[in-house]
Amino acid sequence: MTISFLFILMILLAFFASQFSVQDTVPRAEYDRLKVEKEKLEAELEGVRKIVNAPDLSVARHVQDMKDELERLRRLLNQPNLPNAMETYNTAVAETRRNLLANLKDRINEQIPGVNVTVSANFDALQFRGDGLFNSGSATATAAGESRMRQIAGILDSTLSCYAVGPRRNFRVECNPAYALIDALQVEGHTDNSGTDILNMDLSAQRASSIYALMTQQKPDLIQFLNRNSQPVLSVAGFGKGRPMQDNQTKAGQDANRRIDLRFIMVVPSREADIEGIKKALSGSP
Repeated sequence: MTISFLFILMILLAFFASQFSVQDTVPRAEYDRLKVEKEKLEAELEGVRKIVNAPDLSVARHVQDMKDELERLRRLLNQPNLPNAMETYNTAVAETRRNLLANLKDRINEQIPGVNVTVSANFDALQFRGDGLFNSGSATATAAGESRMRQIAGILDSTLSCYAVGPRRNFRVECNPAYALIDALQVEGHTDNSGTDILNMDLSAQRASSIYALMTQQKPDLIQFLNRNSQPVLSVAGFGKGRPMQDNQTKAGQDANRRIDLRFIMVVPSREADIEGIKKALSGSP
């Protein structure tokens, strides 16, 4: 019985000896390293414990910010739809251009007998139906056509100052309440369908250039109406036979299609902040 008891005691002593101490079973350097890491982990754990137990003001502020934003959105939902500044401005400019072209059309028809001028379907151009403006294949206006275009140059010269910048700027809210600004006024040449595409494209450009020269001869100061980039708004373009007003299958239709259009291209702001810049440019504000 005594021997059995001693044997059990020896086994227990051997077990406790094997579990006695880390520094007795690993090298001293490894022990020191583990001890440092242990102390570091305990310090970090204590820091986490303090954070967990302490009131978190930053989280509280973030939660409050979210509540404030939610309340702002709720107020917006309960308000009537506010107008979009860009949409409002562009709509007003489109209406101003429409009225400008209608007024020009009326003035031209009153002052120049025999001119067949209409406003384009998109309300962006005056279209002068040929009716003898150019002879077939010619880039030079007929005598009657030249007389009409010289008078039209005078009407434009007395009108554009309210819609352009530069040395001849004369903006008034009464004539341009939308602050519409012209970016380009294109003298556009057109042909009938006689001849090749290349020939007609070249001929239409020549017609536009000849009318441009004629108009600026009559009113040289037309080139002093500028856009926001300090470029003359008056320019030229040719479209060949690609945009007929009437059917080219008849002589009358071909004559009508040998024509000039005056297209008014307005400045379209790319962002809301540009609207104020356009207004300052027109009004001359610093």
